[in-house]
Amino acid sequence: MSNESKSLGARRWFAIILIGLFGQIAWAIENNFINLWVYSQSHDASHITWMTAASAVVATLTTFFIGALSDKLGKRKIFIALGYTIWGVTVFLFGVMSLTNMQNMAGGDLKSALILIGVMNVLVDCLMTFFGSTANDAAFNAYVTDETNEKNRPLVESILSVMPLFALAVLLGVGMGLGIPGTQGDIPNVDWANQVSKPWLIFFLIFGIATTVVGIVSFFLLPKDHIEPNREDHYFKHMVKGFFPKTVKAHPLLYIALLAFLCFNIGVDSFMPYILVYMQNLPFMGHEGMDFIMALGIIFGIATFIVVLVGALLNKIGKIKVLFPAIGVMFGGALALFLVADSSFAGNVAAGTALIAGYLVGTTALGALIRDFTPENDVGAFQSVRMVFVVMIPMVVGSNLSLFSFQTEEVYDPATGTTSKTPDRFMFIVTMAACLLAIAPTVWLAIRYAKENKIQSAEV
Repeated sequence: MSNESKSLGARRWFAIILIGLFGQIAWAIENNFINLWVYSQSHDASHITWMTAASAVVATLTTFFIGALSDKLGKRKIFIALGYTIWGVTVFLFGVMSLTNMQNMAGGDLKSALILIGVMNVLVDCLMTFFGSTANDAAFNAYVTDETNEKNRPLVESILSVMPLFALAVLLGVGMGLGIPGTQGDIPNVDWANQVSKPWLIFFLIFGIATTVVGIVSFFLLPKDHIEPNREDHYFKHMVKGFFPKTVKAHPLLYIALLAFLCFNIGVDSFMPYILVYMQNLPFMGHEGMDFIMALGIIFGIATFIVVLVGALLNKIGKIKVLFPAIGVMFGGALALFLVADSSFAGNVAAGTALIAGYLVGTTALGALIRDFTPENDVGAFQSVRMVFVVMIPMVVGSNLSLFSFQTEEVYDPATGTTSKTPDRFMFIVTMAACLLAIAPTVWLAIRYAKENKIQSAEV
């Protein structure tokens, strides 16, 4: 789309919002709610880390192949529509991987069942991620870059960045109506796991069907592809083109922005996979979960207002200028959460709002910059580069550093003595360290961007 075009039009806006929202609903299930699900069945946070790491690797490999393929074929629509349709089916499969079913597979042995919960949910997670990354990471992300320009990108990016929060709000609302998520007391047991497995199954079924319906609608909603097939490069060469030294040298701003995003997202992924479990376990959140829902509602509501406001003004303020306060606010929120910990409801809500607002504003600015710097003829292929820097490395590094930092251990069963780590406030130390790490590439990006703009101005 031409940079002179300012309007996306009603059809494109509706497509971006609908597909973007339900994509984030599916991703929120994958990134957050299956963590609650697996934790309710096993009480083992290490399963969350394995799912996070495996999902990141599968997502990246999928984006390598599908992103480049969509460029070569000049197709985005089919990957989005068909991908979402099958993606919804995989969402439902999580509900089948309950403790009861795993015990049946393990011949009634509890220890084996607890291991199987991790193994089977990781496998389903990888299957879900393949179709989700095909539809969303590779094709939909490329579609948004194709259809937007530097003028309308900040607003589009800000709306897309709050989609995860809207998704969580929808999921929490439905979950609360079904009686999930809830707390399971100090020592989990088979009776509790069986009790919550039925509403969870309905939960996964509802959103699996919804995602599939959006996929079917996309066949009719999305306009015909207008991008030209890339016939210049061999497929496999095109797939890894973004990692060639000459490509890096030709697009320095893109790779510096990706490096800044990598550091920033290590901080994000140090808390995002665990934040729902962490907040749910705070002693003042209440056993019925209402305080937990209220806390998330306040945090997400205020953070959403802030990021949409900033997104609307992002071109006037400057995308890079916004990064520094965003990093600072996320650092401050993490520090406050570490300090207040179990002290008060209000303190955790205020600190959580700062953390999430900083994360969303930083994500909006960095996401828009990366779209601005992505070569127009290789948008699909460069989604794999984005995945490596923005998703895979941060998810693996951030989630594992947090797992290593946890200081709290709980016992599965006094009879077996099986223990597992539980998310605690020490993960916010990882967040703070990553924020400090992100400052250097952000400063480098600001200097290099100013220098290139000065050269271009002189040439004009």
